[in-house]
Amino acid sequence: MANQSTTGFGFRAVERLGNTPAIQGQSKYQLQTAPGVALMKNDPASIQDAGNQGFIQDASFATTDDGGTGGASYTNTGHAKLVGVLNGFFFIDDTTKKPTFANSVAASQAFGTNPNTGSTNGFAFVNDDPLQSYIVKADAAVTQANHGGTFNCNNNGGTSKDGQSVVTLDIDSANVNKMFTIVGSAEDPENEDLTSAGANIIVTIAKDAKLY
Repeated sequence: MANQSTTGFGFRAVERLGNTPAIQGQSKYQLQTAPGVALMKNDPASIQDAGNQGFIQDASFATTDDGGTGGASYTNTGHAKLVGVLNGFFFIDDTTKKPTFANSVAASQAFGTNPNTGSTNGFAFVNDDPLQSYIVKADAAVTQANHGGTFNCNNNGGTSKDGQSVVTLDIDSANVNKMFTIVGSAEDPENEDLTSAGANIIVTIAKDAKLY
């Protein structure tokens, strides 16, 4: 049966490797006010290694905040390695001055001053468990030969659903230096036809693409 949907939803945390229950392990990373590139929940994340070094960035865009290459053209050689997948944001709204949790942060979105820290920077929550697995939608048929191979996400074009990512896995990007390794089918009864676009599959961050 054909897959019911080909619309992406980014990378959603599921079980850990070994089919152990997901503990949703996440850490808090510094998020600069007025980032040059947007950030969205369920997108891969890295830490800027040029420009505003040390701040979190969305790695799904063709050009990342530190001027590197992300999305479909990413390689783990010469570009910031991944720390995990974005899982939401916290900042002080610059208009209402209220603490705010959000699924996304727009490019150039300025934050208000946090009264506890005295800083205008916010925080990004990142699923950074190195054993975390994710479910993602493939943009093309997935063969048995693709299992164990590494692939990138497609470029984020700035479109989201309720602030959450809609990127898919770019099956045409197979290479040893890519973001994610295919583990297997997610066995979703409505989206498990691997012979056509839209199958839900399980991936992990590729060994050589992990920062730690």
